[in-house]
Amino acid sequence: MTEAETVDPQTLFTQFAPNLFFDEPKKSNDRLVGENNQEEWYTVAEQSVPTTIHPFWKTIKTWTNEPHLLIPPIEKAEILSNSNDRVIQRKLIPKRKSKDAPLVETIEYDDDDDNNDRGRVIYRPVVELGKTLETTLPFYYPKVKAYSFVYDATALPRSHDNEGNKDDVAHGNHQDHAHEDDEEQGILRLQIIPINNDQPAIKDSKMQYALKTILHKLFKWCIQTRLGYKKRARHDTLVPKETYVNMYQHLKAKYANDLVSNWTEKTDPQKFVFEDIGIASYLICLWQQEDRKPTFIDLGCGNGLLTYLLTSEGYQGYGIDVAERKIWSKLRNGKDDQLRVEALYPAQAIYPSTDWLIGNHADELVPWIPLIAAKSGAQCKFMVIPCCFYGLDGTRRLVLNTTNDTDEESGVGGKYKAYTRYVKDIATKCGFQVEQDHLRIPSTKNIAIVGRKRDSLIDMDTLHSIETAGSTFVPRKNDRDKELERRERKRSKIEKRTVI
Repeated sequence: MTEAETVDPQTLFTQFAPNLFFDEPKKSNDRLVGENNQEEWYTVAEQSVPTTIHPFWKTIKTWTNEPHLLIPPIEKAEILSNSNDRVIQRKLIPKRKSKDAPLVETIEYDDDDDNNDRGRVIYRPVVELGKTLETTLPFYYPKVKAYSFVYDATALPRSHDNEGNKDDVAHGNHQDHAHEDDEEQGILRLQIIPINNDQPAIKDSKMQYALKTILHKLFKWCIQTRLGYKKRARHDTLVPKETYVNMYQHLKAKYANDLVSNWTEKTDPQKFVFEDIGIASYLICLWQQEDRKPTFIDLGCGNGLLTYLLTSEGYQGYGIDVAERKIWSKLRNGKDDQLRVEALYPAQAIYPSTDWLIGNHADELVPWIPLIAAKSGAQCKFMVIPCCFYGLDGTRRLVLNTTNDTDEESGVGGKYKAYTRYVKDIATKCGFQVEQDHLRIPSTKNIAIVGRKRDSLIDMDTLHSIETAGSTFVPRKNDRDKELERRERKRSKIEKRTVI
């Protein structure tokens, strides 16, 4: 039995309640050999952590190569030099390259292999030639000369030492550490060298929040490492991350501000604009792997934003939905047929001249899209992002085979796992080699199911057997028709009362 099965992880994660010293930072004696004695280190936050030092070092060394896990505005790090895995110099590359400057940083490990009670890592920005520290530091970096994470278990009593109270030593944050083994306990400290030694206090609320956040991340990662947590969602399986991020930043800079400012729908533009920019970026990167620009149809296109972004980038295609949206007039790019109102009968739908069919949270059309693509010819491919659990009959009465195990590929469990498997099974029966990716979009329903290659073309017997399950499909009524029906029912009730 694993530790994750014997220890309730929630009891560990909820222990985060750090002591903060932003107003009056505490002087520290922590120093590296040969370090400048004129620079004072100050502790600005500390927190007891229910782990040994090993998860601390594993987390720190992961963050050295992948700094975006700690500081999201960073895209990646380029390692410039490495001296015996003790002193590393790296360049931080920001996501917004047109606005934010890269930063060279030196990392120093105080890592004694024989000392399992204490470890320390120091991050120092390198001041550019001809600049001051203040003008060198980009917005995403703490405004300090250096900052440091410390793991310290030297002050904690062990099982053979009954004197003192561990909670008092660990600053009284918790009465129950959820694990009786004293060896799995330490203190995390966040320390800084302030730009001005005479004013070490941190008054800026944004910087206070940022520093508390990075300490919280270290705390969580240490616990996750102790429990053997492994990230199951597999991003970037079909499109390289750097390619995607560059495209996303390009489209975001080109379209986001105008779309958010002129959004006419009742929905939240902060969600839908950036989500569809992410999906458009992914599709364009995927399509750039092909020999030519493909054509597309966006089935169940909703607000039409994804269609707008793709056509604005030079791809030929159009969107179909059961009802027109207010924002369509802005997104049609002067072409009335770019966004079309149509009640789709999927058993009758076929698009032999189209290269790609898209189903972006297309509800009842999602399970049909692999089938429509299969019928449309050997050239037709598809991508769907499943959301609500519709069956081929167009209802949500689908009985899903949920299990307790977690899918190794999708990294999800329960109904969503079962539904993605249901859609993939249909695609496989249609002859597709099914691929899957996790999209970097602000949605919990972020799995893309892609069919680009065929094992075989669909035969008529298979086609009829699949379509039989959807023989009762009825297109969804649009909002206008629903409103007319509501008014008709209301009128009928009034007439009946009048007769009585």
